[in-house]
Formats: sequence, structure tokens, C-alpha cells
Amino acid sequence: MGLVLSSSPSATETLSVVLVNWNAKDDLRRCLQSLEHQTRRPEQIIVIDNASSDGSQRMVHEDFPDVILDTFSENRGFAAACNRGIELATGSWVAMLNNDTVAHPEWCAGLVEAAAKAPSNCGMLQSMMLYLERPDVVNSTGINLLRHGDGVDRAEGQHRERCDPPTEVFCATAGAAAYRRVMLEQTKISSGYFDADYFLYKEDFDLGWRARIAGWTAQYVPEAVVSHRWHGSTRHVDQTWLRRMQRTNYIETLLKNASWRFVAMALPLRFFPLLRVYAEHPIAATRDFLRAIRSGLAKRPEITAMQKTTRASVERTWLR
Repeated sequence: MGLVLSSSPSATETLSVVLVNWNAKDDLRRCLQSLEHQTRRPEQIIVIDNASSDGSQRMVHEDFPDVILDTFSENRGFAAACNRGIELATGSWVAMLNNDTVAHPEWCAGLVEAAAKAPSNCGMLQSMMLYLERPDVVNSTGINLLRHGDGVDRAEGQHRERCDPPTEVFCATAGAAAYRRVMLEQTKISSGYFDADYFLYKEDFDLGWRARIAGWTAQYVPEAVVSHRWHGSTRHVDQTWLRRMQRTNYIETLLKNASWRFVAMALPLRFFPLLRVYAEHPIAATRDFLRAIRSGLAKRPEITAMQKTTRASVERTWLR
């Protein structure tokens, strides 16, 4: 779909940038340094630290005194930390930026310019994410909705020169995206802007799908570029736990946001990935899957209440 811009850009858009950190001091320092060298500085930079023990908090205090630092006494996960950052943010747009990214000098300016020109129903702006180790290769330009009900990084693996111009996408990935504050408030559910029950993974896909149902759109902004050290924050985490977290959150996201016809079509297509997770840890997987089912069904009416377009209409438009 083509990108539609308003004819009279607003000069009042402001940007707060939120970073979530857990024991990634060196990555965080590099990311914050890149934000210091922006051609257009954000109004706020907020770091939410999930009880790091590697000196991250002290580093931010000493080396980046202008950064707002808020800390948790325990690791509460990515989504909960994002929500805390949004609560502290004052900008008309709130950008989520992974701590293992490096923002190119025009990143902030690109987002703010796109925000000023965006139509009023645009709630998400997606950066171009490149691999840090492969600077000409795309990591993501947003999230696509697939027929098995999962999300996948758009344009992943493509050469950056082959990427399309500014365009509408299904939704944004929170690794490097800006969200309109009004949209965040209007799509907030009982568990937060991002669903805080998602410790890690799928929280951005869930929010984006929910926002689509509520009538909001998303735009890809190729001028806003970041480089991403892919999985820099999860390389030292147990991979079987990560797989279970991904599949658990997939189930809940599907039950909350998809039409029942789509649920019936999608779940069988993910049978073997779900079976693999179950086989690795049957007791834990059973517990987590049942929790996801209960939670998804309980929250579904909240999303129905904010519906501006039907679930089926979203699926017809955006299925890939």
C-alpha cells in the first residue's frame, strides 16, 4: 500500500526514546552514544533497567547524566519495562529502541519528520533495521502477518538498496519504532500498553495487531535507520525457555486478535512447532499454554470493545 502524507506538516511533534536494559552495559553505552550524535536530538531519553548486576546503572549515571534512568528491583521483562518507559515519556511520539542497536545520525530526525507528515490515523512508524555485523542487509522493515497467525520481520535478509520506499506496513517492531501517544492510550488494555504478561517476544506484534483492529495504521520510514546486533540481548538466555515463551505468546496473541475462522485455520499450521515445545518440557509447556489460553480469551473482549474494523477485514487486507 502507498504512503499517504498530510499536506500540512505539524511543527509540534516531540519524541521520547525508551530503551530497556538487562545486563548489557556495553551495548547500552554504544546505543546511548549514538543518540548523543543525532542531528536532531530527542526531547527525552529514558532507560528502564531490569535489575542489572553488570554496572549498567552506574554507567548511565556517570556517563549519561541527562538520561532519565528508572530501575526495577527484579527483571520484570521487556513489555513491563516498555510500559514503565511510556509512563515516564512526555513526547507526542514514544520511540522504543533496543539497547543492542546503533542509531544512525539521522534516525531521530527521520522519525520526527515522518511524524509531522503522517495522517492522523497513523499510530506507528517503523525504522529500517540493518544487521550491525552485515550493514547492507536488512533485519526488519516492520512485521508481516502470516497465514499461520504469527508475525515475521518484513524484508529480512534483503539488500538495503532493494528495499521499497516509504510505505504502509502491517505493524512495527519495537526494536526500533515510534508510537503515537494518542494511539497508545486508546489501545491500552488492562495489562498495559504492551501486554505485561508477555515477558519477552510478540508484545509488539500483539500491540500492532490490536492497533489495526482499533483503526490505526503503520508506516515504514526508510530514512530512519538503525543497526542491530541481532539477538544481542538473548544470546546467553536458555533457548528452550525462549522457544516456549515465543509459542506461549503466539497462542495468546492469536486468541486475542484473530477472527475465530482464522484461529481455526492457523493453529493446525503451527502444530509441529507447538509440539516441539511441549516435548521439550511437557509440564512447563502445559502450564504456560493453559495460561495463554485463559489470558487470551479473557482479554479478547477488551479488544472487541475498541474495534473500528473487523478482525476478518484486517486479515483479508494483511495476510501474507
